[in-house]
Amino acid sequence: MTTAGTYVYDQAWHEERRRLAGMEDLLDPGTRAVIESLGIAPGWRCLEVGAGGGSIAKWLAERVGPGGEVLATDVSTRHLAALEAPNLEVREHDILSDPLPDGRFGLVHARLVVEHLGGRALERMLPPLRPGGWLLVEDYDWAAAGLHPDDGDTQRVIDRALDLMSRSGFDPQCGRKLVPELERAGLEEVSADGRLRVYRGGSPATAFVRLSLEALTPSLLDSGAVTLSELEHALATIDDPDTVFLSAAMIAARGRKPDPES
Repeated sequence: MTTAGTYVYDQAWHEERRRLAGMEDLLDPGTRAVIESLGIAPGWRCLEVGAGGGSIAKWLAERVGPGGEVLATDVSTRHLAALEAPNLEVREHDILSDPLPDGRFGLVHARLVVEHLGGRALERMLPPLRPGGWLLVEDYDWAAAGLHPDDGDTQRVIDRALDLMSRSGFDPQCGRKLVPELERAGLEEVSADGRLRVYRGGSPATAFVRLSLEALTPSLLDSGAVTLSELEHALATIDDPDTVFLSAAMIAARGRKPDPES
């Protein structure tokens, strides 16, 4: 797994909230199902690391009810400002350096965080877990991603975008590494599953892909990684309903912190 990296997306970008909304539409149903499988119930205390637009934090607050609590953290809380619930706290926080309460939470969840920030971020999520609590980490593995009909030009643009992110510490194979990382961290009952999405170009599901490419456009062009015509072709393919996309695999890995008293 990579050492500490840097998140490449600018949260001040004018379309960043729409990009996060596309991610939520694509990923939230699967995330909610995995959290439900861990037995979340009223009264739980939950930590949402890298809360983004806040959709999962809001849902967690509803699930744990007035007797529970949710702490939603991110390096920028600009897209979390609208969240309001008596059992929900929003905190500006850097998981790599800022402190968190020890041994407080029954669930610590992070989605698309470790793949950008590396193993140090995962390590920092362990102390906040109470004994017996669950750490749930979700990250992509890009091995299965593809499109039909095959389009080498579009695939090249996507590959160059992944290369660009990798230079900032992003790990496109992070998902497959999560199980051994959780085991090395000393967690018990470690397991994982993966989910894929199949969707047509021009559908709501492609918004996340399109806006992610658009967010990286200045860096891609300035670096010479792609040309403007190549990028325009890729965006047109993403918008084409005759294109079928197979998403990267979202790997959801979970493990339980040992409880000496159990």
